Amino acid sequence: MHGAGNDFIILDPGEVEGVEDLGTLARKVCDRHFGVGADGLLIPTPSDEADLKMVYLNSDGSPSEMCGNGLRCLARYVRDYEIVDGDALNVETGAGIKKVILFEDGSSRVDMGPPALGGDVEIGGLRFSRVSMGNPHAVAFLESEAEVDALNLGSVGAGIEKDPIFPEGANVEFAFARSPQEVRMRIWERGAGETLASGSGSCATAVAAIQRGLATSPVRLILDGGSVEIEWAGTGQPVYMTGPAEYVCEGELLF
Repeated sequence: MHGAGNDFIILDPGEVEGVEDLGTLARKVCDRHFGVGADGLLIPTPSDEADLKMVYLNSDGSPSEMCGNGLRCLARYVRDYEIVDGDALNVETGAGIKKVILFEDGSSRVDMGPPALGGDVEIGGLRFSRVSMGNPHAVAFLESEAEVDALNLGSVGAGIEKDPIFPEGANVEFAFARSPQEVRMRIWERGAGETLASGSGSCATAVAAIQRGLATSPVRLILDGGSVEIEWAGTGQPVYMTGPAEYVCEGELLF
């Protein structure tokens, strides 16, 4: 499945029963040359606190607290395959319980909770806003959309992800505010590299843009793989994300 081009392999809990090393499995299935290929691996598991729990591993096998696009995909999957009932779900994540409202077209609206604002830092001559959506983000605004589009994320993002100022690593976003209602964004995702979209990254970027006076809520984030809409009323308030979740294929892994 994919959400705005951010793609995932989803496996039922029974399909990974007995697998001791999910990190190795994630690296295999997410390899775009020797596996199916994806930005990450999603597994819905039982939860004592919510309708289900989302287990998420990046393509490098590392776990992540939160994945907004993955959450929307997982929510659609468990509803369509009747793992849970109803169009309103509570999903346990490493960043707390998230509420998801599913729509008929497969898209959904997620209550991502309030962001944690960590202030600004300067790295390599760029000013980054630190925003946590349950996972860490560093957001920089560039002078033009052309500069965002031309950026070599591989050479810039990887170093910032692992900068000592971010002890747990960071998801790194580069953005330009087209208008108060529209922001262009690209992302270097912690543990996965460059991806076509990021749900939590879109939330963090929208929050940073609103905080800096570059945008007002609601704001549409334009990503390489599509777009999502973000709403945020300000400090202490939850961030709401609305966006698509689409199926790509269904198959059987042979290793």
